[in-house]
Amino acid sequence: MTAAIYTPVIFIATFLGAFVGLGGGVVIKPVLDAIGLDPVDTVSFLSSVAVFSMSISSTAQHIIKKTPFQTRIILLLSAGSAAGGLLGDLLFRTLLEHFDGNLVKGIQSLLLGCLLAAVLVYLNGRFRRFSVENGAGILAVGLALGAVSSFLGVGGGPINVAVLVLFFGFSMRDSAVYSVAVIFFAQLAKLITIYAGNRFAPYDLKILLFIIPAAVIGGLLGARLNRRCDEKRIRHVFTACVGAVTLLNFYNAAMALIF
Repeated sequence: MTAAIYTPVIFIATFLGAFVGLGGGVVIKPVLDAIGLDPVDTVSFLSSVAVFSMSISSTAQHIIKKTPFQTRIILLLSAGSAAGGLLGDLLFRTLLEHFDGNLVKGIQSLLLGCLLAAVLVYLNGRFRRFSVENGAGILAVGLALGAVSSFLGVGGGPINVAVLVLFFGFSMRDSAVYSVAVIFFAQLAKLITIYAGNRFAPYDLKILLFIIPAAVIGGLLGARLNRRCDEKRIRHVFTACVGAVTLLNFYNAAMALIF
């Protein structure tokens, strides 16, 4: 029953994640929270596995098709995001140890909703863009993105895209490619800490037999479509999806913190 509900959600989310840079988890996490079949830590784990699987297939697709990217920037961002992934997971576990899971879910939803609203304002407005070239600055950006991605369990796709546009002046199409690399290393670091801490035991790993293939296929198809669509269409799909998910996050936050 759970697999039948989660699998199509994850396929659609990871397809959009690779297509426009949503990351997948930014759809998976709030939708699964709203469905309410599993506690916050399980949803966060499943979301991380799905977006990690998506990032592998999507990155492989870009490498095979020789999608151009700046090696120095992607390596520094990835190194920073791996460290940030560890930091974000530590913060998430610390909050779960000291507060009720429903409260943590509410905090995550409220924070994500606010960040996504800021993303919409920035990407649809006319704001200054920067061109960060300093190695320490690139690492710091990766660290921040990795920490947010891991703590929220969402991959951080639209947040990554907005930050990459802001600090590096990339187009949204190019930002989607770099975003997937950041997601890969942030979620890899998080999953390694879960494995090292022997924290897989509470989860029903059988569902991964459905989730991982759905995420891989979604990532492959989304990456393929990303290369075929123009910037304008990607921007429209991105804006519509982020707007819908922003409202869903505020709903989840209200249900967890108020009702």
